Amino acid sequence: MFFLLYGEDTFRSRRKLAAMRERFSATRDATGLNAVVLRAKGAETDQVAEAIYASPFLAEKKLVVLEGFLEAPAADQEKIKAMLEKKPESTNVIFFEEAGASALAKSPLLPLLAKQKFTEECAPLSGAQIERAAIEECAAAGVTLPLRAVRSLLAVTGVDTWRLHEEIAKLCAYAKATGVATITEEMIVELVPGAQEENLFAFIDACTEGRCGEASAMLERLLKSGVSELQVIAMLEKQYRTFIAVADLADRGERDKNAIAKRLGIHPFPAGKAIAAVRRHSPAALRARYDELLDIERKIKTSAAKANALLGLFIANMATA
Repeated sequence: MFFLLYGEDTFRSRRKLAAMRERFSATRDATGLNAVVLRAKGAETDQVAEAIYASPFLAEKKLVVLEGFLEAPAADQEKIKAMLEKKPESTNVIFFEEAGASALAKSPLLPLLAKQKFTEECAPLSGAQIERAAIEECAAAGVTLPLRAVRSLLAVTGVDTWRLHEEIAKLCAYAKATGVATITEEMIVELVPGAQEENLFAFIDACTEGRCGEASAMLERLLKSGVSELQVIAMLEKQYRTFIAVADLADRGERDKNAIAKRLGIHPFPAGKAIAAVRRHSPAALRARYDELLDIERKIKTSAAKANALLGLFIANMATA
């Protein structure tokens, strides 16, 4: 019997691989002496042959995990394919790959493995799928994650399931330690790095779309969460510098969010949001707002001007624009 476990969502594929190994250990290998892991970058095909053909020790079955071999040289893959034809029934083989189907399309082993019953691709989850996965993971920990909260969380983590899992574990631990059963948006802002900046995106969207009252309420929540006026201004300046840089790249013909993210050294998710914001405003308008922020910062630092009032005026100017 042999399996193929592959895909770009390596958190899910690694978790699936760990579960398969644990199940084999519990049901077939009490001694722990019949599981072998070989990685393509450190193993030769003769080592693969030895692992596949060797008899299990004091057990009925043995497990061989082969990582990265579908991206090995074609000649090596052909040798492994021939080994599988002679594989003894006592050996189970799991092929594990951290790449998706498109990246493995030229693999000589893929056509054979893909048609097997025990083949699973862990492709990146869609919006609704990852929302459901996050909610279910919290539920398994005995904590409720409302839809509004999960969307706030995903706005920060994107589809990075490794980071999503880490943040959920932290939020669930905090909820249990404080005796609450539900994760709130306020908890996410307080505990998840980058959540305040995501709230800032929502704040900027509210301003630029003319939702002045909503923007004012968001600003109040930011200040109540412990963010100072100067921090809000610094975060706004950072976002507007990103907008201006994205607008400049767009003027030069670059519109792919992944390429823009790489050029600017930011995550593709905020890059995509910046591209959407830039489409709604001219480069001149973006620079004017940035200059206005610099002027507000100067006034706060050099005069008795009220920071709250200046930010309120900024909101009103953005809404009017």
